[in-house]
Amino acid sequence: MAPPSQLSIATSSVLRLLKEEASYRTELEGQKKRLQTLETESDDDEEGNRAWNIGQEKRAMKETEAVFAPLKEKVVTAVEALESLLLASEEGRGDGGGEDEIVKARNAVEKSKNVT
Repeated sequence: MAPPSQLSIATSSVLRLLKEEASYRTELEGQKKRLQTLETESDDDEEGNRAWNIGQEKRAMKETEAVFAPLKEKVVTAVEALESLLLASEEGRGDGGGEDEIVKARNAVEKSKNVT
């Protein structure tokens, strides 16, 4: 079996980063819902630590939000590399990525533009 082409590797990298970004977005939404639930509760829970739980949830949200800027930079860098390899493959200068790999790469670039 032939090793994966550079185009295939770059495409996989972009798709992995986009999946990671989507996962963090989902996590952030869940954290926001939990925080809203905690804030709408009128009484302390049985252990009396409602305020502490709210603080912890806010801290977790900040940590999750802090991931987005560096992750976006990684996505931009990976997409630029993929576009460069895609151009080289389309011009016949690439490492032999087939037409299906070129289509997957184009789709990954388009998907990244919809997200970032």
